[in-house]
Amino acid sequence: MAKLKGNLFFYFFFITTIIVAQTSVDSLKVFEKLKFSYYATAEINGEALQSVSWKEYPGKKTTDTFFSNSKTLTPQKRGFWFTPDIFDFNSFKADSIKVFSAVKYEIKDKLNIFLPLNKKTNAFTNSNAEYIYKHIAFVNDSKLGKVASFNGTSSYIDLRSGKDDIFEELTISAWIKPKSVAGIQSIVGKGKVFSAKIFDGNLIFTTPSIKDHSSKSESITKNVWSHIAYVYLPNNEIDFYVNGNKVSTIKASGINQTNHSILIGSNIWGENYKGLMSNFALWQRALSDDEIKQVYTSGIPIVNNDSNVLLIFILIGVGVLLLVLTLYLSIKKKRHVKTLNSTNYEALKRTSFESKATTLKPVNYSIVCLGGFRVTNSVGENITHKFSPKRTELLLCLILFTLKEDGITSKKMGEVLWPGFSAAQAKNNRSTQIKEIRNIFKELKGISVVYEDKKWKIFADEPYRIDLFHLKKLLPNLFSYNKKEHEMGDIWECLSILKHGQLLPNFNMDWIDIFKSKFDNFILEYLTPFLVNEKINDDKKMELCEVILIIDALHEEAVNIKVNLLIKQGKHMSAQKVSEHFYKLYEQYYGEPYSRKVTN
Repeated sequence: MAKLKGNLFFYFFFITTIIVAQTSVDSLKVFEKLKFSYYATAEINGEALQSVSWKEYPGKKTTDTFFSNSKTLTPQKRGFWFTPDIFDFNSFKADSIKVFSAVKYEIKDKLNIFLPLNKKTNAFTNSNAEYIYKHIAFVNDSKLGKVASFNGTSSYIDLRSGKDDIFEELTISAWIKPKSVAGIQSIVGKGKVFSAKIFDGNLIFTTPSIKDHSSKSESITKNVWSHIAYVYLPNNEIDFYVNGNKVSTIKASGINQTNHSILIGSNIWGENYKGLMSNFALWQRALSDDEIKQVYTSGIPIVNNDSNVLLIFILIGVGVLLLVLTLYLSIKKKRHVKTLNSTNYEALKRTSFESKATTLKPVNYSIVCLGGFRVTNSVGENITHKFSPKRTELLLCLILFTLKEDGITSKKMGEVLWPGFSAAQAKNNRSTQIKEIRNIFKELKGISVVYEDKKWKIFADEPYRIDLFHLKKLLPNLFSYNKKEHEMGDIWECLSILKHGQLLPNFNMDWIDIFKSKFDNFILEYLTPFLVNEKINDDKKMELCEVILIIDALHEEAVNIKVNLLIKQGKHMSAQKVSEHFYKLYEQYYGEPYSRKVTN
């Protein structure tokens, strides 16, 4: 009997355990089905961008706000780049709309190679490596002028610049006039990565060992100029264009990567092109239909530096004259400066705390990092759109490390911006992006990228060119994070800069987050002691609270003082709104209600 009772107890325990376990599993399954929904949209110039794709939703296209259950979103649209280019909703308020801002690419953005092939204009490539011409002749053509002639047997151009290129997206375009369309002729090939060809009048794109992609109709005629373009999106689609019009779209396979050179007029199999060619171009992005049409009708706007030698000498001459004039005026000014006596100095020191706040004038910075990244040229035009996401990240890297460590080495830059890339690949990417930044900086005054003492850095002829440089002048230990006492007179000029917003609010890279965290801590440690300074009047103390709450919305002391100041001014509704906003934000962040009142 005892044995039977023992067995019954064992069976009961076993069955109970299974039931509890199954209940837990079922509960977990139900929990997993509960997903948060988020609102998102993509805009350009404040208006909804049409037909936006999302990496997390293959085949889905949106034009306005839509619901998403994915915790990350990556907007995509050919011809545009987005900021931010990816977003994680982990800390985002579910009842808010995440807006992705779209910026239209310029034709030359991510242009990797451009060869006019007219023997006059230098080629544009992303490397200083010499390219090799093999049996290329240049002849006069009645339509396009001087063009390159390929003999069909031994002619090709070896672009050594392509050895370390990684192609995630690809666009190829060229003007061609083949002497024959029979058989296979390669327009361009890169080892076992790809080969763009013509075959019996069709456009063909080959990914060796993977697949031949062919247009569905004959479109190339011998002895007739045609503008051709291939737009390849691996594992998605490939589009073929002739004379600006899309002639075919087919499903695309993946793509391999090798370190072989790019050959124009030939490929790995020696399928040489025979005929004339002009204006060859290759982008590391997928151009849109409109961009292909623009390239066909208007060409590619590349500045020929060789034609600007005279302009350079003129600018140098003007620069020398301005320097001489500046030195003269400086010497003249010094002769008329009167030395302040000790009495005047003490009087000035006593009044600087209050007067400095009223004499400040707004500064028009060329580069802004507080409140959002923005670049403005010398005539006041917003040219932020000229900075692609990676170009923007490189510029921010140069600015922040210039302030923190007086620059950044090539090695460290590669580790920060291109982790996992070979040294050669990182160098190639760095050279390309810095070259583009320097070209854009020609539109700005007094800002340049320099390389000295084995470090890359941003040079500004005066701190008022960049908001963070201005702040660094006022707070020399900013980004060095050393403790130091500051004069009270500094605070108003600092507030006039800091009131524009948080440091780079739309950037979520890990390395930038480190700078942002230390920046916030430094500024809060600097500003907080002024909250209890009795010399500051109520209006200025309110301004101080506002800036502190921009950096830390849950700063209890600043909220408390702001609410009491509003009550003192008779603004009871405003005080209540500030309090309620703080309570709500506190509970969202900490998961529990705030236990005290924010007023004294």
